[in-house]
Amino acid sequence: MLKKTLTKNVYDCKVDDLLNVVADVKSYADFIPFCSDTAIFNKFVSQELEYFSARISINFKFAVENFETKVAVNRKLNTISITGTTKPFKSLIAEWSFFEQDNFCEVTFSLQASFNSFLKEKLVSISFEKIALKIIKAFESRAKVYNLKCL
Repeated sequence: MLKKTLTKNVYDCKVDDLLNVVADVKSYADFIPFCSDTAIFNKFVSQELEYFSARISINFKFAVENFETKVAVNRKLNTISITGTTKPFKSLIAEWSFFEQDNFCEVTFSLQASFNSFLKEKLVSISFEKIALKIIKAFESRAKVYNLKCL
């Protein structure tokens, strides 16, 4: 399994503001470089919790893949969990945690993936760290659209 955890990215904004940027899965195709399409379905929303399924299309290394994820947004705990078990993944876990620190927002992002194909796993493993960093950079750029600043 490929694993990458990025911690202690600090933003000059409120937790809710940045959590909303990450929770907006339907907009991922607008700003994540290798994401070409998203669709949201089976949505459930309460005051603190939001659950939905998302179909995501990615273009990576000349391959187009579609996969489904389950997304859980917990506004009480300030966490977002994205899990997937459809091809091309055996498993996919992306977890975001948001912490309020002296009027700043600290973010932890963890990404774990294993692929159903040995060849795909080897190809992605070469650039897995770069992929994780591109995801973070894409969200930082998206946050700037809403005047949220990374320190």
